[in-house]
Amino acid sequence: MSSDTTPEHQPRLAFLRSATVVAVGMAIMNMAAYGFTLIGVHRLVPEEFGAMTALLGLLLIGNVASLGLQATGARRLATHTGEGAATLADAMLKAGRRAALGLTIVCLLATPLFVWLLHIDSVVAIMLLAPTLGCLTLMGSQLGVLQGSQRWTELAAVYTAVGVGRLVLGGGALLIHPSLDAAMIGLALGAAVPALLGGFLLRGSAGGTAEQVKEVLRETVHGTHTLLAFFVIANADVLFARALLDGRHSGYYAAGVIVAKACLFLPQFVIVIVFPSLASSPGDTIRLRRAIQAVVGLGVCAVVGAWLLPDLVVAVIGGEEQYGPLGPYAWMFAISGSAYAVLQLVVYAAIAQQEQRAALLIWIGLIVLAIGAGIVLGTDIATGMAGVTVLVAMTSTCAVLLSVGLAAGLHRQTTDVD
Repeated sequence: MSSDTTPEHQPRLAFLRSATVVAVGMAIMNMAAYGFTLIGVHRLVPEEFGAMTALLGLLLIGNVASLGLQATGARRLATHTGEGAATLADAMLKAGRRAALGLTIVCLLATPLFVWLLHIDSVVAIMLLAPTLGCLTLMGSQLGVLQGSQRWTELAAVYTAVGVGRLVLGGGALLIHPSLDAAMIGLALGAAVPALLGGFLLRGSAGGTAEQVKEVLRETVHGTHTLLAFFVIANADVLFARALLDGRHSGYYAAGVIVAKACLFLPQFVIVIVFPSLASSPGDTIRLRRAIQAVVGLGVCAVVGAWLLPDLVVAVIGGEEQYGPLGPYAWMFAISGSAYAVLQLVVYAAIAQQEQRAALLIWIGLIVLAIGAGIVLGTDIATGMAGVTVLVAMTSTCAVLLSVGLAAGLHRQTTDVD
């Protein structure tokens, strides 16, 4: 018998199979989302594409609630022992329906505010945010149940449906009628696809009590707050660049962030796979270290690739003519994105262990980063490309320090429990 099939290798092989399935599903989702953006930039006039991008930004912010529900559901099911898992899953789904309804209503009521804030004339396009966000929130509770139950193939199918729905229905709507309203109609219909698939896969759930639903919603609020803090600090550097650098170099920085975001999202499948085991085995620091090593390994590959092939990176970003000066610094943005990928993993580990201080530490890190950027860039200590490199170095350092601080806090927590 081959050594690869011995009992000690079976868990590793099972992990690799699960990771591959989820990675493929998430890759399809991300590539399809990128495809939708490409269709949008070619089919819409710049004003409407800018409006669509702003609405997508609102969806990204609102989607934090979906991620919070997913993390809560995955954690509660992963740590559940004994009978009653079906009842617990039903409570998760009921909580998702309540949260989806609440966010839909809030989003509809906020329509006049969004019209004024974003300077978008189409009320219909903005109102379509509400059902889109509602479907995404409902899907978050479904993903949490599938992830916590380690139903990886079905989880990957829902992730795939997210991308296919957005590309086929959203992109198809743009191809049929290139307008902001058509794009948002397609997005709303596309968001319904994974929610319907998740509902079909989890049909028959029943028995969740009102008290269980309240417990889920209470925990979701905490998890959502922690994730919100992470997403704010992971995107704040673009705002700092816009405010503190001149227009041309803030544009270079924004283009470099495309590389950083690719490196941030590249290892997400590792987080999805390892999260349930982090929740069920809070004292298993070896598992967390291995997950960090996997994320770092993928980051190293991305950094080396950006360093060796800067011209290719620039071509993907937007072309040598516009962004040629950014090429020699692309690897620095890859480091930044990879550092935030590690931080994201540690943040999810904190949520898995219900570490209450994680959000506070991240907010403190954001304040320190803002002050540092204001001092260095706001007083013209560093300008031009030097300012770009200093800011990306500051963000990388901040992410690394926060990762170390959070990981140390988790280690102390597990030591105290032991």
